[in-house]
Amino acid sequence: MFKKLVLAAALSVSVQSLALADAMMKPAYLGEIVLPSGLMISGVEFGGISGLDYDAEEGVFYAISDDRSEKAPARFYRLKLAIEKDGVMGVDIISSHVLQEENGGPFAPKTIDPEAIRFDASRQSVVWSSERDAAGNPTLYEAGPDGAFKRSFAIPEAYLPDAAGERGIRNNLGFEGLTLSVDGDTVWVATENALVQDGPKATLEAGSPSRILGFNVESGEPVAEYVYETGPIHRKSETEPYYNDNGLTEILEIEAGRFLAVERSFALGTGNEINLYLVETAGASDILGAESIADRDVTPVRKAHVLKIGEGDFGLDVDNIEAVSWGPDVVGKRTLVMASDNNFNPNGQFSQFVVFTLEPALN
Repeated sequence: MFKKLVLAAALSVSVQSLALADAMMKPAYLGEIVLPSGLMISGVEFGGISGLDYDAEEGVFYAISDDRSEKAPARFYRLKLAIEKDGVMGVDIISSHVLQEENGGPFAPKTIDPEAIRFDASRQSVVWSSERDAAGNPTLYEAGPDGAFKRSFAIPEAYLPDAAGERGIRNNLGFEGLTLSVDGDTVWVATENALVQDGPKATLEAGSPSRILGFNVESGEPVAEYVYETGPIHRKSETEPYYNDNGLTEILEIEAGRFLAVERSFALGTGNEINLYLVETAGASDILGAESIADRDVTPVRKAHVLKIGEGDFGLDVDNIEAVSWGPDVVGKRTLVMASDNNFNPNGQFSQFVVFTLEPALN
């Protein structure tokens, strides 16, 4: 029953959504800059950029690495991108900051998997998510701008894997997306694919019911929860071991009830496809506190397609895009910056920053 409802809702995107996508979301490619895998900064390998956020007052980006404290302590970077009307002219890695656990020290190897980060200017802090901790649970933290631990959020039990493998996030498909609300009152996290009890992972034939969960920033309490239906995997894999996937890798709030969402589909041997969607929660079921949605009548959020980046589109060798952020205004237009996670893989992967301009209506 749930699957029928999800597919029907996904196919019946409202006229309002489509109009918004047409009027507000007109991305135009501006440029890219690529940093090679293996780049060493003060003796530590740079890479794994899975989350990105812009501090407009300082003109710097916060970029989190998904190094699981294996190559070096888990960390984020502050960096500047020279974004001009003629393209992206350079990148300056200003500083690196170790993410600290509650006891004040760095996370031990393989006890954390950082995936997303947002800068909270009003609190002068960062919020960041991990797909799993030492117990395999997804986590959400607030830290100082230097990486010092401030607090962790209590994650609902439905997201926590159980011993039987019948509940919670799937391995490597946890809190991949993260955004702060425009008013600063809510922090939203998104799973890359469905919780085990909610439905299957994405396949070549069908998408997966991810969840988007909102917490009140002050209290830390969950306040709203929605289902987001991903698209199917874009192509078959052509190379052994024939791995492919598709998932929700990032969210970015535009205004209350409206988000941008990034889906990254990958097929070994054929490459990546990145799709950007305008998402609306109006009319969607608020499933806050639901242990499972498998036997419930659920209306997911509405999606309107905004942009596809396939291999070769815009002349890009598109890599593993997992991050999206606003950037500085350029010639009166807002910019949208995407970044790739190179997986610290020197064999054909790289750290890629891709910039698009948007119509002034988004300002």
